[in-house]
Amino acid sequence: MLKEKVVFIAGACGRIGKALSRAVLEQGGGLAAADIDTAGLERLKAELGAEFGTEFSESILALPLDITDKEGLNLAFEKAACRLGKIDGFVNASYPPLRHQRPYYELEFGEICENLNAHLGGFILASQEAVKFFKKQGWGNIINFSSIMGVYAPKFENYEGTTMQSSLEYSVIKAGINHLGKWLAKELFNTNIRVNTLACGGILDAQPQSFLRAYRACCASKGMLEPGDVCGTAVFLLSDLSMQMTGQTLVVDDGWGL
Repeated sequence: MLKEKVVFIAGACGRIGKALSRAVLEQGGGLAAADIDTAGLERLKAELGAEFGTEFSESILALPLDITDKEGLNLAFEKAACRLGKIDGFVNASYPPLRHQRPYYELEFGEICENLNAHLGGFILASQEAVKFFKKQGWGNIINFSSIMGVYAPKFENYEGTTMQSSLEYSVIKAGINHLGKWLAKELFNTNIRVNTLACGGILDAQPQSFLRAYRACCASKGMLEPGDVCGTAVFLLSDLSMQMTGQTLVVDDGWGL
């Protein structure tokens, strides 16, 4: 589905980023894997090289990237285009962790701003620079990864009996990313650049069993998702099969929001 396409993935060392990197190669695409974790990037490139063989080595480029660094974003886009010939799709699967994790009513104003700046601010900046690159190139496709927490209100009862919490800032950030896609898609009418958002359900990461059971009770068939469960939708959005889709937020959550 991605033959002759080049996909740039920011956050390639994360759980979803790794799975999507593999999916891009499996579907015949070229890959620019970018992440702030430089050591993780080297491991990822080695793993992909061992898995897919030397014939894919020229189709994989590892790039250090901080999505809050404007010059770094520009340099990464230029390096990817120079090495791989072009960039057809930019996927932002970055996951800057909240820097202050306390109940929202305990946070100071500066702490709130730090949380919003690193994550939502980074997504806005990365999209801004991707749009500039794609306008110069003449075409492009942006996919931002978001969360069901930006679409629905939390189910606070799922967290009872655990130390986990559903953060207000996290939900606001993800809702902002969802609307970022709609705003950009409308503003980019008739530019040959489209923008969509993929809002994921919870991803398995050693959560407590009590939480997993409560979460599963809200879902249709599985509950918490494996990273690979969202890759088919992402590949579809990157492919020409979705050419007439823009400004959409696609939810992949095994029915959790119903």
